[in-house]
Amino acid sequence: MSCGCNKGSEPVSTGVVISTMKMLAGQIEMAAGAVSQKDVYDMLAVLLTAKEKGRGVFIVGAGRSGLVGRAFAMRLMHMGFKAYVISETVTPAVQSGDVLVAISGSGNTKYVVEVARKCKRVGASVIALTSKDGSDLKELPALNVVLPSKCKEDESGSFDSKTPMGTTFEILALVFLDSVIMQLIELTGVTEDEMKARHANTE
Repeated sequence: MSCGCNKGSEPVSTGVVISTMKMLAGQIEMAAGAVSQKDVYDMLAVLLTAKEKGRGVFIVGAGRSGLVGRAFAMRLMHMGFKAYVISETVTPAVQSGDVLVAISGSGNTKYVVEVARKCKRVGASVIALTSKDGSDLKELPALNVVLPSKCKEDESGSFDSKTPMGTTFEILALVFLDSVIMQLIELTGVTEDEMKARHANTE
């Protein structure tokens, strides 16, 4: 199918939009089958413990991964977690017993790794969300949840994905973290009305 927009004299096809959506849906399904259920269980346990003990859950990511992290932090806040985004002006100090969720496709993003190292030094637990195993984040050590996918550091052709740079990992990370929220909702029994009550009312 083509739309009325013209690139020169030729109509612009919408086929790539639809085929890309289908391709991404397939990659989400593949990643869901590949992610370690033990790692997911451990991540849920760490987050639930943080909530029960009133500890902070801090999120860090660079670029688009950082935007995904902000979406996760918002939902955690809606659930009653003490959730913060690293580098925000109102973010408090990380303390022993807190949790850091570090999002990096390569697992080697310098800013993210340095923040994770500082958090480990003060006694915080680190959960890493990456596209591959054996990264700098895992070596901290950190619980490393791997979503197999292309990230921006990969060479062209190293993954069967037509999306540019880290798009596939970022979409997988968003879907995975929203799915973590759904599991936390079930485990904690928080209602949507309770979440709505914490939603910003100044919009």
